[in-house]
Amino acid sequence: MIPQGFTFSAVNAGIKSPDHEGLDLGLIVCSHEAVASGVFTRNLVKAAPVLIGMEHVKRGTARAIIANSGNANACTGPQGIDDARSMMEAIADSLRIRAEDVVPLSTGVIGVRMPIGRILPKIPALVARLGEDVDGFERSIMTTDTFPKIVARRAGGARVLGFAKGAGMIAPDMATTLAVVLTDAKISKQQLDNIVLSTIDESFNAITVDGDTSTNDTLVALSSGLVDAALPEVQQAIQETIRELAMMVVRDGEGATKLVTIDVSGATSPADAKTIAMSIANSLLVKTALFGADPNWGRIVAAAGYSGVSLDPGRISVRIQGLPIVEAGEQTSSFDETALHEALLTREIAIAVSVGDGPGAFRAFTTDLSYRYVEINAQYRT
Repeated sequence: MIPQGFTFSAVNAGIKSPDHEGLDLGLIVCSHEAVASGVFTRNLVKAAPVLIGMEHVKRGTARAIIANSGNANACTGPQGIDDARSMMEAIADSLRIRAEDVVPLSTGVIGVRMPIGRILPKIPALVARLGEDVDGFERSIMTTDTFPKIVARRAGGARVLGFAKGAGMIAPDMATTLAVVLTDAKISKQQLDNIVLSTIDESFNAITVDGDTSTNDTLVALSSGLVDAALPEVQQAIQETIRELAMMVVRDGEGATKLVTIDVSGATSPADAKTIAMSIANSLLVKTALFGADPNWGRIVAAAGYSGVSLDPGRISVRIQGLPIVEAGEQTSSFDETALHEALLTREIAIAVSVGDGPGAFRAFTTDLSYRYVEINAQYRT
């Protein structure tokens, strides 16, 4: 399962609180210089590790990833940059590599200084434990996640391994979480960039749980280049890994009870179709109706109408779980409220919306919105 050249470790550093007992500091190391690619949040408020990571990835190589949960190191000013660099330098000194070859990732509470005094003493143990602890690394980046998100694929003799964390503060504009994708396939920087960028829009940028784009969203891909493999197979394996990680994130949406697929077709362009799909996917009224299995289809049509895309209401049609609900902008004569209620009780729901006969189409993934989401996020910091 593990791509050649990579080792992993994790320790507890009490990052969110000295009383925290779980793993919260993780490390991935490549035995030599790896090809690096990445995509980052488009939020104008960017965490210190994002600002640093963006510069590192531009150079195209890396040797290690240092990641933590419990603290986002966001909105922490120049000191946040210094703290992130302190972690990178400590790892670099222990591994005898350059600090600029260490990519930092952080997730957790925004606006709180990193407890460097608790983290730096843990670095020697973190390095000493390097091995095959894949599960430990994944758990070290989890926050409100209810299950680990690890995906493995093969590409001929090469391997691809992916990690992700995320359950809330999930909305597109890359990549809506922390994610790491590793491979031992021999691949160029340009090829890896192309694969990652071509997959993001239909995966991480097509999911939403709550419409909130984080300050820390990052996906980093590294290749050790130790195995020759056919590029089409490598591309497919990396794409499948990224897509599955994204689906795991949306399935684990905070408090979610349902996974919802929204297909929009007939728009003037794919961009218009995406705008309509995400308007529906982010609608609180749509999401709460889905939670309660309430057959209030008007909320879907309304969300399409206020999306900002020019459309003809008389050409809108809606199907839910295959049931014809709306045709030509009006409720169908066959509409059965009881049947729709029953259909909405399932764990996975498919909504199809057509807005005309244009070529634009897009598929989005979302969740319902439950009481539990409010409970989780009302107590996140406390």
